[in-house]
Amino acid sequence: MSELFGAPVDTLAVVLGVLLVVAFAMIGGLAVRHTVLMKLGVRNLTRRPGRSAIIVGGLMLGTMIIGSALGFGDIMANTVRSSVITTLGQTDEIVSARSGEAPDIATLGEGTAVRYLTAEEADAVVSAARSIPDVDGAAPGISEAVAVQDTTSRTNEPQLTLFATDPGAMSGFGEITTESGDGVSLDDLASGETYLDREAADALDAHAGDRVVVFVRGRQAPLTVRDVVRYDGTGSDSGALLMPLAQAQRLLFVGDRVQHVLVSNDGDATSGAAHTDAVTSQLEPTTQELGLRVEQVKSDGLEEADQQGATYLSLFSTFGTFTISAGILLIFLVFVMLAAERRGEMGTARAIGTQRRHLVQMFLFEGAAYDVLAAAVGAVLGLALSVGMVRLIAGALSESGIVTIRYRLTWTSLVVAFTLGALLTLVVVTIAAWRVSRLNIVAAVRNLPQPPRRRRRRSRWLLAALLAGAGAALVASAYSSKSAVALLVGGSLVLVALVPVIRSLGGSERLAYTVAGTGVLAWNLLPFSVYKSLVPDLRMGFDVFVLVGLLLVAGATWVLVYNLRPMLDGLMWVFGRSRHAVPVLKTAIAAPLRNRFRTGATAGLFTLVVFTLVTGAATSASFLAALDDEETFGGGYDITAQTSPLSPIRDMRTALAAAPGVEHGDITAYAGQSYVPMDARQVDQPGAGGDDPDQAGYVGYVVRGLDDSFLRTTTYGFGSRAEGYSSDRAVWDALATHRGLAVVDAFSVPRRANWGTGVVSDFRLHGFYLEDQSFTPVPVEVRDTQTGKTLRLKVIGVLADNVPYAMLGISTSQQTLAPLGAAAAPTVWYFRVRDGVDPVHEADALEAAFLDSGMQAAAQSETLHDAVSASLTFQYLILGFLALGLVIGVAALGVISARSVVERRQQIGVLRAIGFQARMVQMSFLVESLIVTLVGVVVGSVLGLWVAFNVIQDTASQPGYENLALVPPWSVLAIILGVVVLCSVLATWLPSVRASRTYPATALRYE
Repeated sequence: MSELFGAPVDTLAVVLGVLLVVAFAMIGGLAVRHTVLMKLGVRNLTRRPGRSAIIVGGLMLGTMIIGSALGFGDIMANTVRSSVITTLGQTDEIVSARSGEAPDIATLGEGTAVRYLTAEEADAVVSAARSIPDVDGAAPGISEAVAVQDTTSRTNEPQLTLFATDPGAMSGFGEITTESGDGVSLDDLASGETYLDREAADALDAHAGDRVVVFVRGRQAPLTVRDVVRYDGTGSDSGALLMPLAQAQRLLFVGDRVQHVLVSNDGDATSGAAHTDAVTSQLEPTTQELGLRVEQVKSDGLEEADQQGATYLSLFSTFGTFTISAGILLIFLVFVMLAAERRGEMGTARAIGTQRRHLVQMFLFEGAAYDVLAAAVGAVLGLALSVGMVRLIAGALSESGIVTIRYRLTWTSLVVAFTLGALLTLVVVTIAAWRVSRLNIVAAVRNLPQPPRRRRRRSRWLLAALLAGAGAALVASAYSSKSAVALLVGGSLVLVALVPVIRSLGGSERLAYTVAGTGVLAWNLLPFSVYKSLVPDLRMGFDVFVLVGLLLVAGATWVLVYNLRPMLDGLMWVFGRSRHAVPVLKTAIAAPLRNRFRTGATAGLFTLVVFTLVTGAATSASFLAALDDEETFGGGYDITAQTSPLSPIRDMRTALAAAPGVEHGDITAYAGQSYVPMDARQVDQPGAGGDDPDQAGYVGYVVRGLDDSFLRTTTYGFGSRAEGYSSDRAVWDALATHRGLAVVDAFSVPRRANWGTGVVSDFRLHGFYLEDQSFTPVPVEVRDTQTGKTLRLKVIGVLADNVPYAMLGISTSQQTLAPLGAAAAPTVWYFRVRDGVDPVHEADALEAAFLDSGMQAAAQSETLHDAVSASLTFQYLILGFLALGLVIGVAALGVISARSVVERRQQIGVLRAIGFQARMVQMSFLVESLIVTLVGVVVGSVLGLWVAFNVIQDTASQPGYENLALVPPWSVLAIILGVVVLCSVLATWLPSVRASRTYPATALRYE
């Protein structure tokens, strides 16, 4: 990845590194000035190695989360970058007559009748390119999809790439090599021979010497495989045939024309992209004069790779926010517990003249030592974890043909993970050290409870005024900014202001925090429709999800902590009737009541992570269940197929009647769809194309021509319709009966609720939001730069989110695109089969029957299954990532239990002395940790399901999601949460065993 949080990764690594060096330089300076304090702090690492290992393990988890998110982004970015390099090789720019660009994600269809360049045009571009100092190669070329059959292995491949160029112009474009590493040339091929790259050979099960047949333009051309080679830059990463340009021109019957001119910049396959802007600016005078376009394919591809890596990083860092927050809470807990253990020691130190800042420095020295170890281990384990997570999803993605994973991690990610984790931990350690240094000397020396701090009534009223004022200002700003974050946080701050108000009026601490916590819970659990009624046009996103989670956990923790006694009394009433259970329960309940902060922090930690896990699992499972609907996904058809743009089927009725292997009557309906890359703009859009008004606002996108059969029978729905259209069917009927009308995909329209919806093109309408569900028809202009023809369209519908990616683009009737002629020939076909016919078998039959047209057919059920499988795998990956937070919770219990044994050693001795058996002491510790775990699990689950219900209820009110309902994955959640409870018991087991083996005499003499 080149960017992280909008900043260059290299720059970020340097800045964070400098900050860390400065921080440790300051700590080093303090260590030099106060050597004794440094030794007192650091010696604790070696005094109890086991405890130090537990602390380092707890501290490293937050860094591990950061490292895993960075590593995942690295791998996914490198996967896309590798695909770009494999496809383009040394090619940095392509000059062609193509019109608009296709979307960034895979979709269905390919444009036909792309205008070829004349020999004179190609020569002019090649000459202009070679005269540019930053260019080291320019060559005419052809990259076309063709159908191929290996007559030796009897294997068919409907679409492989036919790559051809001038063998004498390949300087600067890399070398073609055999699998043994020997260099070969296209000049070595005799007439009727071809090379296959490894991917094509695997697809055809072909070897050197095999005979293959290429189907193109209704003809068959036999060829012999000269050898299997390796070459990057064929225009495809899924298999290609390589041959000289002259031979390909004869095969394709294009005379001396070429499809495009390839340009290679100085540098390697990656660094050459740095010269793209300079090369483009020097090429444009020639290309504009010829009416051609310079496509910055390499820089655009690498930029897309970085964007996809940043998207994955953003996704994992968003979900990881909760886990990192839990890690921060664990760090704070660890140092609070260390302070509690050494409270008497610190009190004595203060009594003999040690100042508070000296105590802070001692903890800071100790924390810095833990910090370095934890950050180093956490960063390495985080990157290793990212590789493991990717391996889990790689199988599903590879099997569905979506992507082939390329593993690569960068040093910058390791540096950023280490420095960011170390700085974050150091800040938390500093805050914790400052907090624990505030102690009453007498109470600390005598091991008495810390006396409560007394606040003046005036300061409480001032605090209440500040909180209420800040909250009111945020709420007011929400009406202008339409920000849900401002509304929710502002309302919560106003409710938090009730704490000092109630305390100033004489209310108890329990009453104040219970009222405020309940208010925060109620405010953030309201249905989304309530917020939208308060602030019209409210905008939401993942930041709302993060903040709501943190606010809910804070409110729930307040309510829990200040109402522990009645809850635990109820537990005692239920289970305390057994005389054997009474002493164990009383001692187990006493500890949480006595250490309210520690109990609240631990329960809040579990609540936070479980809330995230349950919300994420319930919402994703519900959306997946709603989308896993073959009828909705298919749009009324059972099979989708794509033909080669070189061999389109213009009369499907006649073709089906003559198709071998396709039984008459098996296909009950069919529909065609053309795919035309064009330039598009909203007519009233301000100019963004420079000085040329003809270029103003145009961006590349795809226009689809839908035939009458498709328009009359499709069942795809809409997320928003123009005024005057009362139903989805009315929109489709209007397209069928009136030329010039169009619909767009849901990615082309802005929305207020931004829950991670991607952007696949720069083409975006404005003037309304998807949530409006009704809008004034939007005028759009599309232009085919190959023919110069411009069409005026009026958008009257926005497709629903559950419509598959196969419909991406601006869709209009085939009649509307008739002026484009051959450029609008159908290349996408939909088929419906009669009852009893297997769509999978029929798709195979169609592929075999129309091999000469390069047809690739797939049953909608298989396509949906692949998409759902990949989504399900990704969902499990996210759940696993979120479950790492539960590891933090279990680690927290382990640390707390281990420290409790030391802290309560004398108490254990007293219990044993008055008759407590070893088994009773052990059970007391186990029950104590089990209570805290179960409270966090139950409260987090309830809050998570409530928020998930609100999300689903709000989404279900939108068109296209009528079948959406809350469907939590109960079995998965039960297994995960059950394992968590079991692990929490196991984490407490060893400390409880240690406590049970404490001898009374030894414990009572313990200092």
